[in-house]
Amino acid sequence: MQDAALQLFAAKGFFATGIREIADRVGVTTAALYHYMGSKDELLIEIMASSMTQLIRTAEESVATADEPAAQLATLVRAHVGYHALDPLRSMVTDDELRALSGQPRARIMKLRDSYEQLWAQTLDHGLASGVFHVADAKITRLALLEMCNGVDRWYSAAGRMGPGEVADLFADLALAMVDARKDGQPIRLSNLGCTSAEQVLKIARRALQEIGYSD
Repeated sequence: MQDAALQLFAAKGFFATGIREIADRVGVTTAALYHYMGSKDELLIEIMASSMTQLIRTAEESVATADEPAAQLATLVRAHVGYHALDPLRSMVTDDELRALSGQPRARIMKLRDSYEQLWAQTLDHGLASGVFHVADAKITRLALLEMCNGVDRWYSAAGRMGPGEVADLFADLALAMVDARKDGQPIRLSNLGCTSAEQVLKIARRALQEIGYSD
């Protein structure tokens, strides 16, 4: 049922999707859908909360393998891009439909988002404090990096010429360039770092997504 809701929310938006459409897509009655899954709002909240929880888990588990700011940033980017490329519909709905929430449900999702963004803020602050990163405004840089990575769910296709790991590596190098990462005056690139491979990060992301219904 979540898969049907995801497809419709991603294609039409939450407000334009009716509960009857979801029931028809699944092949059950509206009454049965309410019985097993609750309201359309409850479906959306569950999708968003589970997706953010598993994204945080993916990021934390991945970045724990990195021991210095440049590797931590590259790993965060790989985790985010990989997660979004593996399950773009779930990521798109989670990124776009916060506007549909209010009150306690919105506060719940915002708390998860804030926790996730804090991982990025800490990494950027660490890099700036150690003199590895050079940016004029850490907050604006963080927002720009996240917006860049979020966009992957809109255009990435498994049928394209690059796999998710290759895209994640390219984005990691872009992120290092954006923060002007340097060591001994020389630019730091992904090839200079000994961080966990994109394929290992993707394994972590797949495992997290499988727990909420993802399958290759």
